[in-house]
Amino acid sequence: MLKKEQVNEIIKIAKKYLKGLEWEIGIDSTNTGTTRFANSIIHQNMGVHRPFMWVRIINKKRIGSSTTTDLSEEGIKNLIERAINLSKSKYAPKLETSLPKKTKIEKVSKKIVISPKEREEAVAKIVQVCKKNNLNAFGVIHTINSSLAIFNSNGVNNYALLNWTYTTITAMNESASGFSFAIEKDFHKIDFKELANIACEKALMAKNPKDIEPGKYTVFLEEPAVAEIISFLAWLEFGAKRFYEKTSLISKKIGKKITGKNVTIYDDWTNKLTLGIPFDFEGVKRNKVILIKNGIAKGVVTDSYFAKKLKMKNTGHSLMQPAPWGPFPLNLVFEKGDKKKEEMLKSIDKGIYVTRFWYTRVVDPDRTLITGMTRDGTYFIENGKIAYPIKNMRFLINIYETLENVKMISKEQKYYGEELFGVVAPALVIENFNFQSKTEY
Repeated sequence: MLKKEQVNEIIKIAKKYLKGLEWEIGIDSTNTGTTRFANSIIHQNMGVHRPFMWVRIINKKRIGSSTTTDLSEEGIKNLIERAINLSKSKYAPKLETSLPKKTKIEKVSKKIVISPKEREEAVAKIVQVCKKNNLNAFGVIHTINSSLAIFNSNGVNNYALLNWTYTTITAMNESASGFSFAIEKDFHKIDFKELANIACEKALMAKNPKDIEPGKYTVFLEEPAVAEIISFLAWLEFGAKRFYEKTSLISKKIGKKITGKNVTIYDDWTNKLTLGIPFDFEGVKRNKVILIKNGIAKGVVTDSYFAKKLKMKNTGHSLMQPAPWGPFPLNLVFEKGDKKKEEMLKSIDKGIYVTRFWYTRVVDPDRTLITGMTRDGTYFIENGKIAYPIKNMRFLINIYETLENVKMISKEQKYYGEELFGVVAPALVIENFNFQSKTEY
């Protein structure tokens, strides 16, 4: 990561080669400490410093873009020269809107530096718990310090410094596995022994799984499973690009019912569970955007380009330009309900308990049809209790239809995601969840 003073020095150098031009510069600098473990042994312990800089040049309304990881003066000069040359091409894209106006936004978290030894000690706690349960530990601990700065020739001068720790644990033996995770801004708030206990409990409960037939079941979805579904809905539905192209379902449903009335989803970087950067990759202040409220489709997120195209407000959700996906909500929140998870489980006479999904893929984007597999803790529910483990199942669902059938929402929420994108998700009870086929494991 780079301090604000270091960023200012880089911008000072860049300006020497940008005279008379419109420009935008982004600098993303990340320090990552990674400890991976498998079969209860650390097999990778590394640190990576990744500086990354990009520039957009606007030259007679033509755009030239380039990137570099070389932040020396020579590297910066070469970066700008490449972008200028690209902007002179007759094939260079045209800028259809102006660069964002002057802003100065800063969010500086106290830097938390975690040593390799601290990560190793955390792994030791995890392995100790797994060994007591005759299970092997697999997983990763990432500790991240990251800075992001966005500047432009109109006076945008934004800087953020963030810390977070991403941890996953899979406890395994020959026939079963269990999963747990944590994403926290402060490494020291993670109880690694408790996480390991959760993973071990799931693995021990998953021994000798039984076959059940595919079909439609009531499901209890833990937070990671819910986050997986909502993240795919975000890619398909919540950005302005597909809205503008009229290829998303939400583009035809604004102001109309699109899910069950107990479903509210919004994007809000200020939610305490998100990692939360206050500005987007064009330097525009992020706004809270209601996407679905009480089952009614309300809107999508925009950037400067699509805000102009759609004659809508720029909500501050640009990705790094050029952005083939268009604007995107990085801080999604599925609004919590009023039920305890124990109460939700007791409400299910017969159903399936899902810890998480994997290998999820889009089948038909126009119908929000996705498929994927259960993993690391799938159980059959009888009379409000987990009765026995079952073999993993493949699901095939229409996301909006699935959200029509939400019957209960937990009051507890967890943040689940990767890098700067994630979902604050509750657990859900959903009826008529479609399992298309079964597996042999």
